[in-house]
Amino acid sequence: RRCSARAASASLADPELLWLATALAATLAGNLTVIGSVANVIVLELAGSRANVGFWKFMRIGAAVTSATLAVALAILLAERALGLV
Repeated sequence: RRCSARAASASLADPELLWLATALAATLAGNLTVIGSVANVIVLELAGSRANVGFWKFMRIGAAVTSATLAVALAILLAERALGLV
């Protein structure tokens, strides 16, 4: 694809970019809560009583991790869009 003024603006009003951002957020948001991802449930179940991690404790850490990864991932997506790579 060629880099155009529209791609350089990286507007979230672009349907293709909005779908990519939605898919990205839905994937990474699984880290937010214990039940957001099957992997989270499996690891905590296997840890059993060795890991005293409740829903709210997990969510506090998950919110920080999810916010950071979403911010970085969206910045990369917008940079790729501005360069005409996506």
